[in-house]
Amino acid sequence: MSEHHEKLRQALENLGAQLDELRELDPAVAEHLDANLSQARGVLAGQPVEDHEHRSSLEQLQDAVLKYEASHPRLSEYLGSVIDALGQMGI
Repeated sequence: MSEHHEKLRQALENLGAQLDELRELDPAVAEHLDANLSQARGVLAGQPVEDHEHRSSLEQLQDAVLKYEASHPRLSEYLGSVIDALGQMGI
């Protein structure tokens, strides 16, 4: 596994743990983010990504960081890590 894949795996793992905690407090937010993270999980699994899908998913993740930054700062931090890892992979 490449260094970039490992960074993405770790970022998704950290975010997953945060989402598990959030699921009990705010299930709607957790479900919304789970849906937005499907592309990142697919990249880690080796699935190809279409350019238009990439832009849409990345924009949704960036919007989520801004949306939850005040109410869920740790969650936003982990989302930022996923975005950074995808960027390092050229996605």
